[in-house]
Amino acid sequence: MQLDYRERHTDEIRTEKIAGETFVKWSYENKAGNRLMTMLLNRKWFSSLAGVVQDRRFSRKRVAAFIREMNIDLSEADRETPEAYCSFNDFFTRQLKPEARPVHSSQHRLVSPADGRLLAYQSIRNLQMLQIKGQSFTISDLLQNEQQAEMFKNGSAIVIRLSPVDYHRFHFPCDGIPGPARTIKGRYDSVNPVALKAQPGIYCRNRRDVTMMKTLEAGNMAFIEVGATLVGSICQTYSAGMPVSKGMEKGYFQFGGSTVILLFENGKIKIDDDLLNNTEAGYETLVKMGEAIADITNQ
Repeated sequence: MQLDYRERHTDEIRTEKIAGETFVKWSYENKAGNRLMTMLLNRKWFSSLAGVVQDRRFSRKRVAAFIREMNIDLSEADRETPEAYCSFNDFFTRQLKPEARPVHSSQHRLVSPADGRLLAYQSIRNLQMLQIKGQSFTISDLLQNEQQAEMFKNGSAIVIRLSPVDYHRFHFPCDGIPGPARTIKGRYDSVNPVALKAQPGIYCRNRRDVTMMKTLEAGNMAFIEVGATLVGSICQTYSAGMPVSKGMEKGYFQFGGSTVILLFENGKIKIDDDLLNNTEAGYETLVKMGEAIADITNQ
């Protein structure tokens, strides 16, 4: 399965380079691999163990090779050399220079909360949302809270999939006051499209954090971080109940691929047409944290 996405600023179609591609395909498209994934690899203890390994000093030896293999631009990072990182997780959760991700300044524009490949849905009809071609899930299953799910009936959704090569810190897309993060326990399946196609409902089965936020101009928002295979933990760095500004860091994922999902009430935002059109055509759109992705309409 070739993973093509659209580069937003050039409109070029590119093929994603997948870290561990052969193993991912074997795990989800082969019966033996799928059994191994079910019995071992998507379990919390395994992901936690992998996280511990990535925290050890010896894991830093992988950093330089990973940068070369995945063609990562380290000039954006606040530490520009592989030797500056004390472990692989230290590299994976690296911070960027402020100028590397300028945040769109207009208060009437929503920005991307993360680097990654984006799918956009202007209207979530009947609380159903598309996971990947042909597969859907309900907002109720995602949030595990009927009252909160009803809030987003016919609302809008933005899904951003982070691959292991991406900057793995996530940020607030607008101003507001966030509540506490509520953890929903679950598995640690891959969120790679290969896995999403093979295993319906992964977003609703995986371990995830849900933060409800009262935004300044866009009504109520749900900010969901979904864990994935080998994601040792989802780390929150914000203070619940305290005002936040657009672009402020909310937290970060440790090693592994992962996903951020934003939900908005009906009529509060208008997602940019290029993102909607690409999604309709079956393409994810590569975006960077801080770039504008929607108008705040607050109807």
